[in-house]
Amino acid sequence: MRTDQKLFCLKSASVIFIILLWLLGPVIFGILLWFRLDFWSNEYLEVDQELYRYLILLYIFIVVGGLIVGFAILGIVAAVRAIKWAIVVFIVAMVLAIILTAAGMAYGIVYREELEETISRGTLVKQFIQQRYKGIRFDRATYVIDLMQSELKCCGGESPLDYGESTWQKEKEAERNGRTPLSCCKDYERYQNSEDRFTQTCTIFQQPSNVENVYNPNINRKGCGKALSTFFSDHIYVVVGIGIATFVIEVVTLILISILLKVLNSLYIPQPEEIVYDMAHNQEKSPYPSRGDYRDYYR
Repeated sequence: MRTDQKLFCLKSASVIFIILLWLLGPVIFGILLWFRLDFWSNEYLEVDQELYRYLILLYIFIVVGGLIVGFAILGIVAAVRAIKWAIVVFIVAMVLAIILTAAGMAYGIVYREELEETISRGTLVKQFIQQRYKGIRFDRATYVIDLMQSELKCCGGESPLDYGESTWQKEKEAERNGRTPLSCCKDYERYQNSEDRFTQTCTIFQQPSNVENVYNPNINRKGCGKALSTFFSDHIYVVVGIGIATFVIEVVTLILISILLKVLNSLYIPQPEEIVYDMAHNQEKSPYPSRGDYRDYYR
């Protein structure tokens, strides 16, 4: 294959993959920014400082998306026009983006396992509910727990029975024994805006019942520890999946653009004085000779 044909193929392939990156960049930036500003995520982060590590993952990929958006246009122009210095700058940006993408994927996988260990299997959410829930208006912890239980369809840290040892029940044990806050009920939305939603409760077991300890069918039995872990795990899976797709395209783009730079560096482009010297050496008297083919100089 002739050199000009190689250049054309390399330029075309490089531009195609850079355009794919350019299209993927805003998608990454937009999705991760949406996750960062998501109302539910920000509210659930209040449960414990450990959950704020989730934001590190988002910030890494937001930076990756910004790098891609910022340098993709430069890469397209550099590949089409064969501008060496611009190609070098684009390669540096791609290497940085690849490092960040790989670091983000590794961090997401590791943090996903830690999240499962600390939240789903641990007692973090259980302790937060038992110690912080007060069942009063304008209390931040109460608001977060009610929101979490109603939206994630869960109750307590591990089960509704966690409220049996909570500060909320001990304050009025006679009234609240065997009961949970109203947000544990499946029909909580009916009372969500009512003035007495903090005074009403949800019974854990059916009353009356011929069989002891039969759960009330109207109560959410799933623990919020597992539900919260699943919520953040789903977000992490999406981020890591985006990272894998981005990483593959970044690596292919880097390989193609590096080969293009190598081919450009290996090309011999004669200077004007060399052409004049060669013309004089062959006793050509005109700067526009009528014989001879000088196109080979530009191949």
